[in-house]
Amino acid sequence: MKLFDTAPVSPQLARSLQACTNAWKRIESEFGLLSSGQVAELLGRSAENRNLASKKRRAGKILGVARGNTYRYPGFQFDRDRGTVRRVIEPLIALAGENGWPPEDVVLWLCAPSTYFHEADRPVDHLEEPERLLAAAQDQFEAD
Repeated sequence: MKLFDTAPVSPQLARSLQACTNAWKRIESEFGLLSSGQVAELLGRSAENRNLASKKRRAGKILGVARGNTYRYPGFQFDRDRGTVRRVIEPLIALAGENGWPPEDVVLWLCAPSTYFHEADRPVDHLEEPERLLAAAQDQFEAD
């Protein structure tokens, strides 16, 4: 009985997988990929209130991405000074869902340079410009 497929992986697939891994490492390094306890604390609840993040993720109020056997929550979606979720996140999640975009793809899109913005800024750099960010997202999500 074979445990693994012995077919070689193409160089293109290997590069693609490595690029994706590198992107997640950059996101974690720059913004953090928060645990459910960290999200609860950030939003002013007890760290033991781990269900808060899950409830908000399932309700389409925050982005959560599967990492290993748990969900992690990109830190950019939170206003840490106010202890709130940025107001653009919920409509962005709704727009993504309408167009079949999974949360992982939304997070990667947010953190990649986009020609929609001046000098190919990343969409994540425009979280405080909800109308502009949502217009860029709509163009991208509906184009695919």
